[in-house]
Amino acid sequence: MKLDAAYVKQIADATGFDAVQLEKVTIKRLLYPLLKAGDRPTGAEMFATAKPILEGVLDHGRERNFLEGMAVGKYQPELLFPKHAAIVDRIRSHPALLWKAENVRQYLSKEKSS
Repeated sequence: MKLDAAYVKQIADATGFDAVQLEKVTIKRLLYPLLKAGDRPTGAEMFATAKPILEGVLDHGRERNFLEGMAVGKYQPELLFPKHAAIVDRIRSHPALLWKAENVRQYLSKEKSS
């Protein structure tokens, strides 16, 4: 599968990742040993394959809202997975994320009182 430059640029723009600059040496060293002998995709081919899959899972708007909330100490996992209550229920009590939100709140309250 050969990709034209315009499509590779679309992939790079949409993902924030420059598929063209994905190092061939790194792919060869880390990925190729895990694949069948004749399976040697390029970086652009891998991005083109992965992009539609990841678009169904990732939503940068929801992620941005979640991170903005965390930046002020508000932990709102439902922003990440609004249609998946089971996931939200599981991560709602995630110790590292609860700690992070509390840590940010404490830091901001100390900063206000200074």
